[in-house]
Amino acid sequence: MKTVVDGRRASLMLKYNGKEMGVEYLNKYLKEFNYTDAAPGDQDIISVTLDDRDANWQGTWKPVFGDKLIAEITVVNWDKQGEKAKLPCGSFEVDAIDIKGPPDEAIIQASVLPLSGAQAKQEKRTKAWEKVKLETIADDIARRAKLKLVYSASSNPSYDRLDQSDQSDLPFLVKTAKDEGIAVKISGGKLVLFDEAEYEKKPAVLDIVRGKSKILNYSFSESSTATAYGSCIVTYRPPAPAKKAKKKGKGKGGKSEPKAVAAKTKTPKVIIGEYSLPNAKGLPVLRINERVETVAEAKRLAKNKLREQNKQAGLATFTLDGDIRLASSVTVNVKGHGRFDGKYIIVSATHKVGTQAYTTDIQIRKVLGW
Repeated sequence: MKTVVDGRRASLMLKYNGKEMGVEYLNKYLKEFNYTDAAPGDQDIISVTLDDRDANWQGTWKPVFGDKLIAEITVVNWDKQGEKAKLPCGSFEVDAIDIKGPPDEAIIQASVLPLSGAQAKQEKRTKAWEKVKLETIADDIARRAKLKLVYSASSNPSYDRLDQSDQSDLPFLVKTAKDEGIAVKISGGKLVLFDEAEYEKKPAVLDIVRGKSKILNYSFSESSTATAYGSCIVTYRPPAPAKKAKKKGKGKGGKSEPKAVAAKTKTPKVIIGEYSLPNAKGLPVLRINERVETVAEAKRLAKNKLREQNKQAGLATFTLDGDIRLASSVTVNVKGHGRFDGKYIIVSATHKVGTQAYTTDIQIRKVLGW
């Protein structure tokens, strides 16, 4: 008696405004589905490319901005027989539509940022934040963006005053958090703030091994302009206080005469903070001129600026056989590539399902380890 073994397969579940697009429809009309688990500072997105030979998406089915999409990828017998696993992509709202041809096709793009909260990304505003913590700022911005705040960072920096000058909310928050070593991401209807350095310490979800793993293509990138720095120095010279006008007093004959100023104005002391790696000798120095209030703040900023700069020194990309474990901020081990071997963190992951086999593209960088 022969045993029938089911083949490995990947399928897509897609709901549009609460109505599920059937398997029969997707098998006939789906050309490509992309789900991007975005990098810190960005938001997750999906795009759906459909065969529109019947011109439905140009007529009665024409998408409207704000229409809701829910997507999920399912793999069956993928890594081993009898296994079934799912990758919930989340809920999205349509924010871009392209109709083109021939051949006729409709491309629908949707993002996790609700249309009602788009002002947080697009509308510039000016605000002085006083006596406030970073989590409070993030919570205020999350509410404006119609998102739920998830604050998982271990630190919650305080500010006597922070100026948002003609900036939209989300870029302002991303910049402020990045200076504190905290990453920001929009995913699954949530505004998430987390310590990327802590994620670097987590165990790798898999090994990517040359000659063994199902690698479709790869690239490692090096540039003289992206060389790792050994240290960072932050310098800030506070402006001198404005001179006060001399007071006038009554002189002889009742005439007003200027009074002598009691003391000279002191020149503000330059604030300097530095952070160096243990093996900094011979490496270039990153110099930053940015406003800080204390030496402690300058040192903290120096470390975080150095981290941001050195993230550019070990970049790579891989296209792999589809793997639902691959997501932004998880780690992988790269092996068999000589001096490029090591532990990497995934910056972004794009899962692709359609007429071609299920694949996953990842952008990765080497973990810094500090």
